[in-house]
Amino acid sequence: MMKRKNPKLDLESKRKVFFQLGLFIVGSATLMAFTYRTPVEIKEKKLRVEEAVDLPVMIEEKEAEPIVEVPKVVKVQTRVEPTTPVFSLDLLNQLKKVKNTNKNTQLAVTSKQLKSITSGNFDVDPGPAPELGKVVDFPDYDAQFQGNWRTFLSKTLVYPEMSIVAGESGTAYVGFVVEVDGTITDVEVKNKSLPYALQKEAKRVVKSSPKWKPGIKDGEYVRSTKIVKINFILQ
Repeated sequence: MMKRKNPKLDLESKRKVFFQLGLFIVGSATLMAFTYRTPVEIKEKKLRVEEAVDLPVMIEEKEAEPIVEVPKVVKVQTRVEPTTPVFSLDLLNQLKKVKNTNKNTQLAVTSKQLKSITSGNFDVDPGPAPELGKVVDFPDYDAQFQGNWRTFLSKTLVYPEMSIVAGESGTAYVGFVVEVDGTITDVEVKNKSLPYALQKEAKRVVKSSPKWKPGIKDGEYVRSTKIVKINFILQ
């Protein structure tokens, strides 16, 4: 015969109750842990509130914008007076013809006096006549190429094939004359020791250049000399 459990000691039927009670206790403890505040934190919060209350509030008063009155424009009527006096048209009709009574013969210019005027006896010496065809080596302002000289050379210069094959290189010093109208004349390579093909190409490039700004001497455009350098470098 099996022994039966005492109904008072049977806890299986109260399992749900104990489980819910445990959840309530655990939830309450968790809530208390998150909402608990130490006395120090409460004191600091109280001090911050008191300091915030004690701060004075500055109220800035906005100044009223000044009212600008626009003055009324009054049109002033001005009377324009004529700059020259107005004469009567009858004034010309009132003029009388008067016969010249002055018999001074010095007022007349004779042929002898005319010859003395044109004889060239002047008090001021005008100096020698300017030599328009003279070439000036040292003008007050040198002739200038109108543009970029290096850019012009890079687009115009062609290295001779004969010089490339022969491995010829060097620097050509080309002299020429810049005329009064800016054209180039009398082109010549100064260093004759340069290979002939390079000399020929240097002269061709200078002759094909556009008009230059001529040199100036004593305030006038003059014919002037110019020397440029052209480098032939094999790469």
